[in-house]
Amino acid sequence: MLYVYLLMILFFVFCIGTVIGSFLNVVILRAFSGESIVLPPSKCPKCGNKLKWWHNIPIISYILLRGKCYFCHEKISIQYPIIEFITGLVFLAVFIKFGLTLDTIFGFIIAGLLIVIAVTDIKEKVVFDMHTYSLIAVGLFYNLLLTGILIYQQVNTIVGFHPNAQWCISNPLTLSLLGLILGAIIMEIAARIGYLIAGERAFGEGDTYIAMGLGAVFGWLNIILIIILAIIIQLILTFPLFVVKLAKNKNWMTLVSLICFFVYAGCFYYFDKFTGVFDNSVLMIIGIVTMFILGIFACFYVIKCLKVNKDNLTYLPFGPALVVAGMILLLTNANFLLGLGG
Repeated sequence: MLYVYLLMILFFVFCIGTVIGSFLNVVILRAFSGESIVLPPSKCPKCGNKLKWWHNIPIISYILLRGKCYFCHEKISIQYPIIEFITGLVFLAVFIKFGLTLDTIFGFIIAGLLIVIAVTDIKEKVVFDMHTYSLIAVGLFYNLLLTGILIYQQVNTIVGFHPNAQWCISNPLTLSLLGLILGAIIMEIAARIGYLIAGERAFGEGDTYIAMGLGAVFGWLNIILIIILAIIIQLILTFPLFVVKLAKNKNWMTLVSLICFFVYAGCFYYFDKFTGVFDNSVLMIIGIVTMFILGIFACFYVIKCLKVNKDNLTYLPFGPALVVAGMILLLTNANFLLGLGG
């Protein structure tokens, strides 16, 4: 019987996620149109007819309507059920990870914002300020709340609350602010180095704001890990086709830089997993920084090659890779920064 109740709860969380996913579709599409996300009510983007309640049932309505508008019979974008389904799965994963905690509520909000940011970037290579600003605000508020809770807990102990320099540096709000600043610094330095290599920014300004938001959520050390992971994800997504193109064009420097990065990343993983050498924090930081430098070096060669060969090499925005990296950290990290549910 306990398993039945558990499955019912998980199914309920998934359904809530699909409903939120339906709302996220509205947020995404109306960001492009400039309309309010509240008014007017849901309508067909083709014929403009107001949708009935049963047209808005996540996933099910798309199946029942056979992917077509009830009124004009024009095809409905497959984006709708895909985003609803993905959001349902992400909400389910967040709930399983954190349970009934404060982390879950903020995890839902952050995951929703990350989905919106990724989809707009994939669809039109656009990152809207209102979405990234919201991510930054949520990250700062979450960590401000955690800091307040920590202060309250210490005040109510026998020892009391006596902040020292170490506490001021390591409290959640400070880590969040440092993460925000470091995210901006890393991405802007990388973007401006792009002028030296390719004659233009390596990354768009929207990517900087995404990194700032993720830094505000996860803190300064985690934003470094997120950027490194995002570089790996970006390279993996473009790697198979890209290698073939590089070999045909005899672009050996780019190939060598990519090989060096992946070999180092593999060695880093091997030594960490099987020898525990990176249990030493100093060695770990040195290893991470080295991997980051190699990743940036490889990434810049990739960008340079893409700029030179616009017609025959595929360009992918970097924002979605940052989002995926942030989502991975959210769902796998032992602690959601210093979260209550960690």
